[in-house]
Amino acid sequence: MLSLFRSFAKSPLAIALLLLLCLGLILTGGNSIFTGSGTAVVVAGQQKVSVRELSMAFDRELQRRQAEQPGYTAQDARDEGLGEQVLQRLAVEAALEAKADDLGIVISGDTLASEAAREPAFRNPVTDRYDYDTMISALARAGMSEAQYRDTMEGDLRRQQLLLSLAGGFALPDSMARNRFDLAQEQRRMTGLVLDATAADAIADPTDEDLQTFVEANATLPDPRTGLPIFTVPDMRAFTLVRFQLEDFIRDVDIDEETLRETYDYQVEAGQIGTPPLRSFVQLTATDEASAQAIADRLAAGEDAAAIAAELGLGEPVELEEVQAYEVPDTDVADAVFAMAEGEASAIQGRFGWNAVAVRAAVAATTPTYEEQREEILTELARADALNALYDQIASFEESRASGATLEQAAAASGSPLEIFQPLDQYGRDASLEIDFERYATLGQEILPAVFAAPEGYATDLTQFNETDFYIARVDEIVPSHLRELAEVRDLAEARWRESQLDTQLAERAEEALAQLQAGESIDIVALTTGGRAESTTARRSDTAENFPRAVIARAFSMTPGNWETVQAAQGRYVILSVDEVITPDTSALAGTELSELETAINQEATNDFFQSLQLALETEYALNDGGIDRNLVDQALGANAATGP
Repeated sequence: MLSLFRSFAKSPLAIALLLLLCLGLILTGGNSIFTGSGTAVVVAGQQKVSVRELSMAFDRELQRRQAEQPGYTAQDARDEGLGEQVLQRLAVEAALEAKADDLGIVISGDTLASEAAREPAFRNPVTDRYDYDTMISALARAGMSEAQYRDTMEGDLRRQQLLLSLAGGFALPDSMARNRFDLAQEQRRMTGLVLDATAADAIADPTDEDLQTFVEANATLPDPRTGLPIFTVPDMRAFTLVRFQLEDFIRDVDIDEETLRETYDYQVEAGQIGTPPLRSFVQLTATDEASAQAIADRLAAGEDAAAIAAELGLGEPVELEEVQAYEVPDTDVADAVFAMAEGEASAIQGRFGWNAVAVRAAVAATTPTYEEQREEILTELARADALNALYDQIASFEESRASGATLEQAAAASGSPLEIFQPLDQYGRDASLEIDFERYATLGQEILPAVFAAPEGYATDLTQFNETDFYIARVDEIVPSHLRELAEVRDLAEARWRESQLDTQLAERAEEALAQLQAGESIDIVALTTGGRAESTTARRSDTAENFPRAVIARAFSMTPGNWETVQAAQGRYVILSVDEVITPDTSALAGTELSELETAINQEATNDFFQSLQLALETEYALNDGGIDRNLVDQALGANAATGP
């Protein structure tokens, strides 16, 4: 935590706000978003986000995801809306920076220098003190200039000071936790008259006219399994499809053993496979060789490095864990350390003087055998050859089309597979309206939406889908939406018609029962006259019970005790409900830890509400949802990246 806010940072509210802010900073790589130039994707006051800045921020986030989740693709990023998430975070940061401008928030040069001096990466490994040259080297390794780092730090401090200033007076009363406890633990004892199918009269068989009228009146009635209409055939498309898929070409690739061997030898020589050597060691500076050797002997004997440093008045020990050679700042020290074995200690002369070094752990480099690596190499080479074959076939296909060939003729000339699909809806269902999950998995994500957006009789452009595959589709017939024939849906229609008749009958009976109960009739007498049954339970707001589902419990907690109301508990089930008693909880039994947990939860909810309200206010003030963001430039910044990845 930066020094300006150390005292404030102990509060849960401050921690939550800073975590929310830091999340945005992490996802955008922590770099300043306000130092670029060029056309602005986002404009908030005097602050801007350029096309290049958005593109680079998206690239960094995509690379971070790929490092954390091997196999994460640009398609995954598109599916998750990753580009939009990065854009929104950059826009909020720009708005925060603009508001800091408006309020005149300034960070002094002394504060910036002080914070830079606290950065561990800027400490000289020998003197353990802030060092300008070390800072410049560290920034260079991170791909940042000194000016960029200064702008980044200043922006971070300004935004955090703004957030914490706004949240400084934000406090919630202690009574809210107890109110939350009362609300959660309150109970209600309730009585209900349950009316369901057991209370209904027999329903006569429907005529065809009854069913046809019901189907027409309920054309959009959804299937409970899928949520899609059961009586209506949706719009459908018959289409012809040509797909160029990498997996089809990989099957035909044959790589000889000599090529595999040569590739393995090259990868070993270039250091592309295996793991590098690692060292964990402690390092102490010394004035001369003799002192360094004496300290090394004490380290070898097991003495604590910090204790030795304190006794001799040396700087803090430098301890590095599982580092590669390039991560050791002094190359002379690195060469010597990586020549040592675990448990060894030695005096080493580095570029900055003498050092005593003790190796705590040594991990040797590993190189997989050819047999271990063969399958991976085969996969890589086969994929490369298959890609070439795929692109050659696409070129041949497009050349035929350019000369006037139809899809069928171009497919035949280039040896490409041609697929003809009978009418399908947008979910890949045929006339049976049964879902084919395999078919939907191969068509539904990208191809079917394109087919339903295309005009009849015209082929789409060659379009990429997945990471390597392409397709062209032509809509051959459009079948408009229409009601299904009664013969196709008779069983379904009759079942739903009977449910409707039952529900209508029970609703009428519930209305009669409610009138009787409100008139003061005994529930037992009403149960006899209506065919219902009396039930009772005691429950909290979050509970359910037999014959008292969540909808009934929720209604009970909004009712005045002694009144009667009708609740539809489910299709074909009604409950005429009354609350007999409100049972308040005993707050004296509330344990301190439970109260603390409630307070923490309420503070977190309030913090989230506060931050969301602040974000919405900034978006409104700087018109980020109404002209402050140039969507054409957003597409330009994210389009190529989203399609291909880094």
